[in-house]
Amino acid sequence: MFESQKDNKVVKLPFGLRDIFPLETRERNSIKEIIGKEFKLWGYGEVNTPVIEYTKNISIGVAKDWKNKLINFFDVDGSPLSLRTDMTIPIARLTGMRIKRSQLPVRFCYFADSFRQSDIQKGIRRVYSQAGLEFIGSSNAIMSDVEILIILINILNGLNLTDYKLGLGHIEFIEGLCEWFKFDEKDREYIRKEVALKDFVALENFLNKKDKRKAEIFIKLIQPESDIEKISALVSEIKEKKVIKSFSYLKEIYNILKQFDCKSCLVTDFSIVRDFDYYTGLLFEVYNLNITNIIGSGGRYDGLIKKFGMDVPATGFALDIDLVHKAIKKMNLSECLKILLKCGDIKNIVELIRIASKLRDKGIIVELSFEDIPDPESFARERNCDLLIEVESDLKNIKINDLNKNMKRMEKTGEFIKEIKNEK
Repeated sequence: MFESQKDNKVVKLPFGLRDIFPLETRERNSIKEIIGKEFKLWGYGEVNTPVIEYTKNISIGVAKDWKNKLINFFDVDGSPLSLRTDMTIPIARLTGMRIKRSQLPVRFCYFADSFRQSDIQKGIRRVYSQAGLEFIGSSNAIMSDVEILIILINILNGLNLTDYKLGLGHIEFIEGLCEWFKFDEKDREYIRKEVALKDFVALENFLNKKDKRKAEIFIKLIQPESDIEKISALVSEIKEKKVIKSFSYLKEIYNILKQFDCKSCLVTDFSIVRDFDYYTGLLFEVYNLNITNIIGSGGRYDGLIKKFGMDVPATGFALDIDLVHKAIKKMNLSECLKILLKCGDIKNIVELIRIASKLRDKGIIVELSFEDIPDPESFARERNCDLLIEVESDLKNIKINDLNKNMKRMEKTGEFIKEIKNEK
């Protein structure tokens, strides 16, 4: 419906940004509605935080290589400011500033845009529309992690998202494997980097030089695996405390989740390494076969809120609305009837508005048109209308074009309105 003017060299957006037109906006709103309903049913209250934060606050928990992704500027008093890069840090700040310990646990959810600097050459977007939740202050880590994972699975199923997998990992697992190899900090840094890049060939070559038998187990353990018993057998060969403890935690969560008919979507994936330094335990990511990007992720961050004043555990996740929208093959929007009501005589504007109002009272979307349109049918189709109704100048008769059935008929105006009113 809306054409882009690629030849316009003067008026353009900064790189990494885009406009969103009505149809996509409607589809995205439908996605948010489904997500929001699930949040509400579990008792999560929506919060909003400022887009702008002090840079020192945003920098808490952000990895070193993320500092160059901040979009920075200065306040009038010279204080460094940044646009938020995600919602977890602002909500952690909000909790530390505003929430009393007696109010815990709290359940927050959000629908918000986050902003990240990107390479102009790569053309990566700089605005990330997210829907997410944070469960803060629960003393039962297992059950709070299970709760947010069930919510996530319910949302994905509610969106009729097919071919998705939920990868479960743990931040301590890779650290435990590094201790098993007795790596120094330099080697650990290399391992973390290559695991994050999923460069298993480089990892295998590096590990083989240290210990071939251990290298084989390491590589098998960090591959996504749907059969947790295979991972369990490999872990039994390792006596490292962090490996055993983190896997036991993950297996307990896995065993609870599989009782909710979601075993087919679960995989263990210890190659999950998040971009933020604040994660302390469970990590997870949502993959979809339709697209290459991760459409959602989350985990436990027990030490983050302490940096803002209150030492409380927390867990949460975020879904990328753009990628979720892309992953859904076809939106099933429950939309009401839409009509393009056309009349060429401006003197009838009052009566036409009255007719349109009667239709709108029935929940019908009515778009009025007084323009001289060469091809009204094409015009109506471009606007995703179900009916094109052309009113004669005397207002007595209307020509109805059913665009879905490709059927045309003439009818008296009063009878059509009466017919619509009587429809259930």
